[in-house]
Amino acid sequence: MTHLKRILFVFSILISFSLQSQETTDSTKTLEAVVVKGYESNTSLLKVPASISKIGKVELNAASNASMLPAVNTISGVRMEERSPGSFRLSIRGSLLRSPFGIRNVKVYYDDFILTDAGGNTYLNLLDINSINSLEIIKGPAGSLYGAGTGGAMLLNGFGKTNDSADLKLKIIGGSFGTFNQSVQYLRHSKNVQLFVGQGHLQSDGYRVQSRMRKDNLQFNMRINSNDRLTSDFIFFYTDLFYQTPGGLTFAQFNANPRQSRPATPTLPSVVDQKTAIYNKTGFVGFSNTYKINNNWKTISSITNSLTGFKNPFITNYERRKENNLGLRSKLVYENNLPFPVQWVTGFEIQKGDYVIDSSGNQKGIPDANKVSDQIVARQQFVFSQLNVSPLKFFQIQAGASVNKFLYSIERTLGLPSNGKKTLNFNRQLLPRVAVLLTPVQQISMYVQMSKGYSSPTIAEIRPSAGGISSDLQAEYGWNKEVGIKISALRNKFYLNAAVFQYDLRDAIVRRVNNVGAEYFVNEGDVKQKGVEIEYQYILFNTGKQKIFRSLKWAQSITLNDFRFINYKNNLSSFAGNKLTGVADKILVSNLSLDVTNNFYWNIQFSYVGKMPLNDANTFFSAPYRLWQSKFGWKLNLKKIPLELFVLMDNITNEKYSLGFDINAFGNRFYNPSPSRNFQAGLVIDLK
Repeated sequence: MTHLKRILFVFSILISFSLQSQETTDSTKTLEAVVVKGYESNTSLLKVPASISKIGKVELNAASNASMLPAVNTISGVRMEERSPGSFRLSIRGSLLRSPFGIRNVKVYYDDFILTDAGGNTYLNLLDINSINSLEIIKGPAGSLYGAGTGGAMLLNGFGKTNDSADLKLKIIGGSFGTFNQSVQYLRHSKNVQLFVGQGHLQSDGYRVQSRMRKDNLQFNMRINSNDRLTSDFIFFYTDLFYQTPGGLTFAQFNANPRQSRPATPTLPSVVDQKTAIYNKTGFVGFSNTYKINNNWKTISSITNSLTGFKNPFITNYERRKENNLGLRSKLVYENNLPFPVQWVTGFEIQKGDYVIDSSGNQKGIPDANKVSDQIVARQQFVFSQLNVSPLKFFQIQAGASVNKFLYSIERTLGLPSNGKKTLNFNRQLLPRVAVLLTPVQQISMYVQMSKGYSSPTIAEIRPSAGGISSDLQAEYGWNKEVGIKISALRNKFYLNAAVFQYDLRDAIVRRVNNVGAEYFVNEGDVKQKGVEIEYQYILFNTGKQKIFRSLKWAQSITLNDFRFINYKNNLSSFAGNKLTGVADKILVSNLSLDVTNNFYWNIQFSYVGKMPLNDANTFFSAPYRLWQSKFGWKLNLKKIPLELFVLMDNITNEKYSLGFDINAFGNRFYNPSPSRNFQAGLVIDLK
């Protein structure tokens, strides 16, 4: 790794400086002990032999009250993109070669409910940020407990701490480019019941032509503690999402007028003429039970079901989908201290998806008569088991494995070619993970882990929107090796998490686009991914209520990537040694949070994203960009009613950049310009 020695040297100086800093008074508030659920740990980050990052409610709302994107992008090794309002993509330690839109190759859970569908896709943009109390991101293959995937997993928490309280919050936000956000949240917590009811509306005219969006969301969460042994969770949400897709621009078009949408060409109409957009209406329901058998044994089981109606008029085609997904997850947990702490987790997960997918031509936003229809059944299932033991106070072993099985059944019911029913049956895969944690002193831990990643093609890759079927597409797989260190110092005012990894990916799935703009996917050789990830937080001071400036917190994340193709050929050209498409070589994010007397607060965030290759041949690269974002707020009481006023500022320096590219785009239309300098102002009324 070209930058490894340099970055470790810099951080050794920082750590030394921090550890030698003068101790502050006992009244100084320390960083809270962050407890994570990843790998069923339920303990502090310092004691988990894995690379896990957590974002709490305060951090989620620090830079935006409507989107989790700015907060997620503070995590090293993670990039969330938004090519147009409402269109999210997520990458964990990897590129977006497989995700023209949406989220693939990342498993997402909402508490114990499975959000990722049986076809491998996650509609994360359907959720309202107000329904999320915190989130965790597990970096690297997590198949030993969460099933197949080469990227990682995201765990969302929708239930907060239990206390006797009732709360009704009203939010209203308005801003640049016709942005308007309104939401209502009712929360009721008692000894036995937690209740959340949320309604949200978000709309925007968009920065570019053909980039309007609208989202309406209704959600209901309830947790019932029947007794000391039984807890039941129920979740329901319905989301109606619409957003237009302005399309990619060439570099010349990007420079000439970044607000334009993709124009017409001599062979293809414009996106405005074709009324390109996404329409998604989804209902999701889930029920789970946690039953404590005795002091050592408990079971957690959940069942989920979702129904989706999806439409996507595109430049060259019109796709419509009806999706029905059913999921079941159950686990048995044993915990005992014995002579030393022991935890054993074992269980299974089963998903079945029924999909009816229609594709036709697009005549100015209306499907034409050239229709093909496919009926697809997706089944995936796995059993898992994990053992966590600490035979010595300074030594911990975590070992787990899962056995995964995937099957797709595809039948063309209308149109040609009619080849009957095809079954794509992927071989069973054993996905092991072994991790060791050493704690030489109380506030320092070091870990080593090795895990196998495996990811079968998603339905959107087997059956792209244009209507073709890629029955010869294979799964991608590989081994991840990683070492890391975690340090808590200065009475828990300073926390550092650093990791170095290498992931060797085989049969990587790559997105391609043909000469009429239709996408397809192929397996293209091997990829070697090397990376360094560093995160730290430091409370510079906290004076309590006696001073004007009460507290100042500094958070920093650093990502250094060296991802390259190995043994990769496209026709007669060899791309072996080329940098992996869609991955920035370095990403730096700094955040300062200041609390001032009389309940003023100020948060400012700086992001630097280095250049990245936009095509596999590495003939086009994006330019690095620097992004400044800030939020300033004032909390006050008006006739005993708590109010919060705030102003959000995005792209303060008016940087010209893209928060998401169309990689390997035909005609070199890579660029999706992001908004110029923009502002939002909001009001929160808290009717306790």
